[in-house]
Amino acid sequence: MKQFITWGLAVYGALFLMGCNAYKAQKQESLLSFPELGTLVKTKGDIWYSAAEQIGVPNWSVLKVDVKQLPFNKTSYYSYAKYMEQAGKINSISYNDSLPYKPKYLRLQLLDKLGLTNLLNAEAHKELRSYVSNDDGYKLVTGLNITVPETEMPSFLQAEAIQLQKDSYENIVLVVISGELEKHYFFSELHVFDYQYSNFCWGEDQYHNVIIENLISEGQKCPKGTYLKASKVNGDRSYLKF
Repeated sequence: MKQFITWGLAVYGALFLMGCNAYKAQKQESLLSFPELGTLVKTKGDIWYSAAEQIGVPNWSVLKVDVKQLPFNKTSYYSYAKYMEQAGKINSISYNDSLPYKPKYLRLQLLDKLGLTNLLNAEAHKELRSYVSNDDGYKLVTGLNITVPETEMPSFLQAEAIQLQKDSYENIVLVVISGELEKHYFFSELHVFDYQYSNFCWGEDQYHNVIIENLISEGQKCPKGTYLKASKVNGDRSYLKF
């Protein structure tokens, strides 16, 4: 009997270690990958870490991208340095909080929240709205923090336009346009070290169909009469119509 208990404890311990190793691998993978701009993600988290799983790309062809140059602070540099270390990449950017000069990074943003809201409420996204309405953990990625070589900074900051496009294989491409010159980047080619997302605020149209009324940044509250949870729209109804 004693041998059976010992064997059982050994098996349990092995399974526990296998589970921990699988969890650590999943955690490591989530820390090394970031969703692409303009995609839908499902946020998830626990007491150790939080992550976002990219679940799909809305049906768009071109989106306008705004770019802003920002100085690193302690928080943003920590995120960058941690990512570079975990990815096994060389950190070529030094940072000293006591020095007046701060190195810079770029923030890519989708600022046309009204246009995005109208896009997502189109008939082509009827099934998508139905899908994401079931869980307020679904978000739209509307910002990315990236670093580029110092020599490439001017091409982003002085560009006539920056767009998100899709190639013939439906891969998302960042296109920097200056006159007749276009430079194309896959996000896998950029050092993405952080991202921002927008929450959906749900309401209803004149026919009482549930729609997306607003897109708000993380931490903001939905305007009066709209809700983070689609189920709260017409809460007295037993079903949602799309």
